[in-house]
Amino acid sequence: MTNTVYSYGECLEHCGFDYLPEELEQYYEEFPVYSQKYLIERDFLKDCFEVFQVDSHAIEQLMEAVIAIEEDPVLFHFTKFLVWDMCSERNRFDGGSYRSMTPARMKWQRELYSFVLLLACVKPSIKQLQELGVPEEAYKEIPFYPMKVQFEKLAKGDKKVSDFPWDRNFYTCSIFLVDRFFFIPYRFCDPLTLFRNKETKRVKGLRHTGEEFRRDGQINGVNGVFDIEGAYSTAWKETEEAVTANPVNPMGFVEGQEITLLKSQWEEVLRPGDNLLAVHVPSGEGYNPSRLHNSLTAALAFFDRYFPELHIKGFWSESWLYDPRLSLILKEESSNIIKVQRQMYLYPMKEGDGMLRYEVFGDWKAEPEKIEPKTSLQKAAAAYMSTGGRFHTTAMLILREEAGCLEGYPYITQEDVDYFNKIADSHLK
Repeated sequence: MTNTVYSYGECLEHCGFDYLPEELEQYYEEFPVYSQKYLIERDFLKDCFEVFQVDSHAIEQLMEAVIAIEEDPVLFHFTKFLVWDMCSERNRFDGGSYRSMTPARMKWQRELYSFVLLLACVKPSIKQLQELGVPEEAYKEIPFYPMKVQFEKLAKGDKKVSDFPWDRNFYTCSIFLVDRFFFIPYRFCDPLTLFRNKETKRVKGLRHTGEEFRRDGQINGVNGVFDIEGAYSTAWKETEEAVTANPVNPMGFVEGQEITLLKSQWEEVLRPGDNLLAVHVPSGEGYNPSRLHNSLTAALAFFDRYFPELHIKGFWSESWLYDPRLSLILKEESSNIIKVQRQMYLYPMKEGDGMLRYEVFGDWKAEPEKIEPKTSLQKAAAAYMSTGGRFHTTAMLILREEAGCLEGYPYITQEDVDYFNKIADSHLK
């Protein structure tokens, strides 16, 4: 149905948002206009207030914000469009540009707009899952993971949503907890392609052209560390018969020597634009190879059944946990972090060690030399960094064919490990 109530330009001029995703206008005309008395069902809000024991002042503030939106015809209409669009984003994979937004049209309540917008997504998202036949146990707790913290912040006077893009996944029921890990549809976009040998079934990644790497195979400049003398740039040469490029070693670095893969022997299995499941690791026990593979196979079964149109090719994630440099300070036989790494195809990213500083030392800009280390991991990481070594947030891939591989390492060989040990920190020598 064509949107004939208000033009997109009229909505923007009237509402005065400080931010909106650039791509929204192209979807506005697809928004099906429908009548709706309330932005958020009052019974739903009442249930939330009771479950989380929200104090009366916070309830009063939130309801004033909701009513302020509903009593402004243009803002109400455009907010319904935003809810519709955010609840549909899993089908487009382009919702990542959403972040907190405030309309100038509102008065003091504008600070609560982002939270109200997220709350308004819960019931429509649940309705969509019900129509798909997704069992209630798969999503009934999902929207409430971030809600408790947000209500607690509101009670203390903090009206802002601190991580709108991440919380949005929960309020729109786009993320699912399957066994030990969270999963959310994700479109692969990093500059590499994976190939599988038709005979041996081994997987080899090739990096795309135009990036500069240090001698240790990390992106030149990551962590503010440059390799002036030994840096090299990646290249990609493709013909009808072969592809020549820099290989991505599954131990998380790009090799300096180009290789050639014959298309008669190697088939492409993953390229940018393909659909994957992003894996997110919640805190707690059970971070080990067995639980990983159990979760992967269960997640594939779930998404194949209820979202078959996504054609999931495997899994992607990024974390400090995947940094192969951790294998320099931790023993594989006793560390589940390293055991899980060995199940993955690792590759470098532009992010540095901020995530590790936060997760291990408690601050994104922590200076280990100024902290008294307490845990064995803190001590080992601090000792390594005192030598000039730096850690890296690293990305990983697992193709669906290896999702249930519980024997051995599906991608990493001992030769890869030895090569990594040889070149790690070579730019510092």
